[in-house]
Amino acid sequence: MTGHGQAAQKHGDFSIDVEIRTVNNRYLKVVSKISEAASALEPQLESIIRDSLKRGSVTVSVRVTQVGRSNAATINQKTLEDYLTQSKSVADRLGVEFGYDLGQLLLLPGVLESNRQQDDEKLLEVVQSTVRSALNDLQSMRLNEGEAMRSQFMETLSQIAASKSLIEARAPEVVAEFRSKMEQRIRNGLAQVGHQVSDIDLLREVLAYADRCDISEEITRLGSHLKQFQDALSTKESQGRRLDFLIQELFRETNTIGSKANDAQVSQLVVSIKTGIEQMRELVQNVE
Repeated sequence: MTGHGQAAQKHGDFSIDVEIRTVNNRYLKVVSKISEAASALEPQLESIIRDSLKRGSVTVSVRVTQVGRSNAATINQKTLEDYLTQSKSVADRLGVEFGYDLGQLLLLPGVLESNRQQDDEKLLEVVQSTVRSALNDLQSMRLNEGEAMRSQFMETLSQIAASKSLIEARAPEVVAEFRSKMEQRIRNGLAQVGHQVSDIDLLREVLAYADRCDISEEITRLGSHLKQFQDALSTKESQGRRLDFLIQELFRETNTIGSKANDAQVSQLVVSIKTGIEQMRELVQNVE
């Protein structure tokens, strides 16, 4: 299903902008364009996308821009005081004058602490949060489109069901008309040569024809598939692949009905049903 979602957040001197676009695809394909500052998140971001989307070609754009940033480290005052206290204690014990160079003390292990790791971790959390917000925006748009598609599906299903009912009502008439036409043709032909056909022989031919053109099972399965399709539209879970399968089954049963019935009126109704199925087939490509 096509869709577009976007979101933006600020974190310190960083600006995070996320844009997600989706277009139709039978399977799920994710393409990521991520700024270097958040590149380490690519596997996690793709996992977030796959948890929310099941089908479609998805393009995720994550832009992290920096307006300004201070890389100054933080002095760990407690560590520095411990160094001074211990150094003075040693000097007093040795009886030497205590003196120190603050610049040299700052180079001792643990005195200076970089804020970079902590800031980067927080930045990555904000990036993930922004991606989820963009996904929510995308899903909102897709939900509106999905409701419109559902209405169109239901309308087409209703039209197909109406045609199926007409075929079901027409089926017995096809056999009756065949019997009448066959009886008339046979009797006319035999009358010309002075013969007659028995009712048993005629009945045998009619029953053989009725067996060949019996479409009751196909009509039943067609109705079942229509009901399953309608039920699938009412569920909240992803149904795209199930609807794909049902479309194939609807077409197969309809095609068999047209082939077996061998009747002009039924053929017209079959064409009408196939037209509706093709319309739904196109729509199903947009369903997740």
